[in-house]
Amino acid sequence: MGMKFKLFTESPNFLKVLAFFLALILWFFVAGDRQDVLGLEVRRTFSGIPLTYRNLGQDLVIVGLEEGVTLSLQGVPQAFDGLTPADLEAYVDLNGKREGRYELRINATAPRGLSIVSIEPAKANVLLEDLITRQMSVEGDLLGEPAGGLIVQEINFTPAEVFIRGPRRKIDLVEKVIFRLNVSGAEGNIADSARLYPLDDRDNFIQGITIIPDSVEVEVSFTLPQKDLPVEAVFSSNGRRVETVIVEPSVVTVVGPSHLLEEITRLLTEEIDLKERDSVFTAEVPLVLPEGIISPKNDRVKVRVYLAD
Repeated sequence: MGMKFKLFTESPNFLKVLAFFLALILWFFVAGDRQDVLGLEVRRTFSGIPLTYRNLGQDLVIVGLEEGVTLSLQGVPQAFDGLTPADLEAYVDLNGKREGRYELRINATAPRGLSIVSIEPAKANVLLEDLITRQMSVEGDLLGEPAGGLIVQEINFTPAEVFIRGPRRKIDLVEKVIFRLNVSGAEGNIADSARLYPLDDRDNFIQGITIIPDSVEVEVSFTLPQKDLPVEAVFSSNGRRVETVIVEPSVVTVVGPSHLLEEITRLLTEEIDLKERDSVFTAEVPLVLPEGIISPKNDRVKVRVYLAD
């Protein structure tokens, strides 16, 4: 028995095998922290992964899903080569959920060769709202002043009604749908398209609402403002005295730039010479119109005059 043991330990093959195992043990000991060399798994963490969702029901909208997720992944080092947060996905599953508030588990997907060790946070608060549609009338808002004292005569726009679509909470805030059109310096009619905006009761713009269609075709026509003015006959008496005057028409409508109309309170006729006139006579007399003012219907009036004897 002793002979056999001695012969075995003295065998060259035994010494070679023993040396190999000792070297292997030493190598494992030295490379213990060098997992890359061995191809062993490592763990890495990725932060700021956007939280998304799956299986959102029809006519529902998810409100305020903004949480960033941190994922810890484990796998062989080669599986991490070139991996960025854009390659990762964290999501909540909304299958079967209706309008309401939920606390849902966050799921994640990992690329091939990697497994998910942890998801932080583990759950997300989710608010689902019904996506509703409402029909609303369109209103117009013109900005600025046209040129030459013009004023707006008529505004036509198509369509006159549109649909607004969005979360119930936001749709309930909509007080009106308007377009804004700048008419500053306009010298003639305008035809243009204008974007539509949903506003609340304080005229604040409401984001997150779709308007269908989102613009209108607008036509704006302009005209000069008009004013009704009394007519006053003017006489060159030549020593004769007027007892009664009847002007027909006694009030005439004139048209002109607003800044000129503001300065005028009456219209005068051209001077009527009373020399050699009968004691009662009728004359057709032109009106004296200030520059820039026109009288579309009456540029002359009839004046019936009764003179004192």
